[in-house]
Formats: sequence, C-alpha cells, structure tokens
Amino acid sequence: MPERRDRLEPAQGVAGAVTMTVAATDERAMRALADLVAAIGDTGFADRLLDVLRVLAGVELCSVFLRDGGERVELLLAQGEVADRPGFPHHASHAYARGYWRSDRQLARLAHAPAGVPVVVRRRAADIADPAYRAACYESGQVAERISILSPGRPCFIVNGYRTAGSASFTPHDAAQLEAHAGLLIAALRQHLRASVGTVPPLDETGVAGRLAALDCGLSMREAEIAAALILGETQARIAQAKSLSPATIVTYRRRAYSKLGIGNRRDLIALHRQLASDAAMARTKMGEEPEWR
Repeated sequence: MPERRDRLEPAQGVAGAVTMTVAATDERAMRALADLVAAIGDTGFADRLLDVLRVLAGVELCSVFLRDGGERVELLLAQGEVADRPGFPHHASHAYARGYWRSDRQLARLAHAPAGVPVVVRRRAADIADPAYRAACYESGQVAERISILSPGRPCFIVNGYRTAGSASFTPHDAAQLEAHAGLLIAALRQHLRASVGTVPPLDETGVAGRLAALDCGLSMREAEIAAALILGETQARIAQAKSLSPATIVTYRRRAYSKLGIGNRRDLIALHRQLASDAAMARTKMGEEPEWR
C-alpha cells in the first residue's frame, strides 16, 4: 500500500543500520531487530521493543522515558506483564514520571556523559535508597533489577529493562549486548517518536477516558474516568482518594463500567483499551492520514 510505504520512508536509514549492527548477531536477534524497525510508527512498536530487549538481555518488562531538559520526564511506553498485578508496568512508570525519577541517581550520568554516546547501567532494587520509590516502582511488582540504556543529549532517552524476583541477575554479557545495539535502538525510538506523533494514544486519564466514553455503550464520563484510572494501574484506594470519593463508590462505578463494556476484570479492560488503540491507528492508516512530523 502506498500509504504504508510513504509512512515508513523516514526509517530507511535505521533499516540500513540493522545489517551493519547485527552482522555478528544471532539469527533470532536479527529477526527481532528487523521486526522492530518494521514496526516504527505502528501500535505494535512497544511489543517489538520488548521482544528485542528480551532476546538481547533476557528482559521481562520494559519502559521508555524522554527527558527534554528541565524538570519533566515523559513516559513514552511501558510493556510487559506481572502475574497478579495487571497494569503494573504502566502504573509504576507513571509514578516514576510523576516524580520518582528525581530519586534515580543514575539519571545524573546523563548530565556528564558525552552527547550522543549511550551508556548502559544496571541497578538492583535493593540498592535504591528512597523507600517510597523502591516500593512503588519495584517491590510492588516484585521487580528485582533494572538495566538501562541512557542516551544523553536533547532529548534524553531512557530505555529500561527489568527482571523480577526469582530470575537471575543481569550479567556483563547482557550489558555488552545492549551496549552493542544501543545506537540502533535509540535511532529506532527517535524515528518512532517522529512517525507516531498524533497517532499514539495518550497515556493519561483524560485521553483514555475519552476513548472509552466514545463507545456506544452508555458509559458515563465518571465511569469512564474510573475505568481509565484502572487501565493506567491505579488502585481503587488511590482513585478514591484522588477523586474524593468513598472506596464503595469507586467499586460501584467500576462494576457499572465493566457491565456496560461487557468485561469481567481489569485484565479484560486493559486488553479492550489496547484493541481500541490499535483499531484507531489502523483506521487512520486506511484513510491515508499521515502523521505530523516534528
């Protein structure tokens, strides 16, 4: 389809880099990297990025942040699943972006590293000094360790991979694998960010609630807001506190929302939202809409 080819033209330079970068890489990694490049600008990009990180370094969960100077960190994506904690990657990543990044001492390396030279660092949850940060972003999801690609410059990209309790620790070989492919991964992220402007669904409560409320199922805006907060990983207790409502009222809104949406639990709710986001992106592509470029 012409629309598809045109939309991916900006990634051709990245595609060319795959051949050079993975010349000495095994076939499985080559396929994962090629799939990542092919997904630039698509809603499946986050899944493909996790696949690459899993192949290269045994990553179980991942997140990507952008820091464009100043006192703000923006969440670009969070991917993966934690047993019995639906939505944990998104919830923990939002908590990090809202303020816990200030307790992340490794971000200080971005200020001292040469621009354009990515560095790979590891950190165990047990070594995090801030107990609130450690609890919210690691212990509540049984995350034991993080390995990160920090790409200095403006903007700064922070690519994190995580392993949960019970998994082996990251090794120097894992770090070397990520370091060898860091340039390609950051280039793919930059291209994806440009190509997906205006097409990636917002990871904020207002945007998610609006998408749910637009469904023809009789969902009230309050019910949509509660469902959106659940999609983003908030607990019912925190939702009640943030909206000055009783926990029982939150439960009532949640049950009404689930009934109207035809689902039974939070996992189904998250799956529904992902499908809605994918359908919206496909509709834009079929209509020939082109994303704006920065």
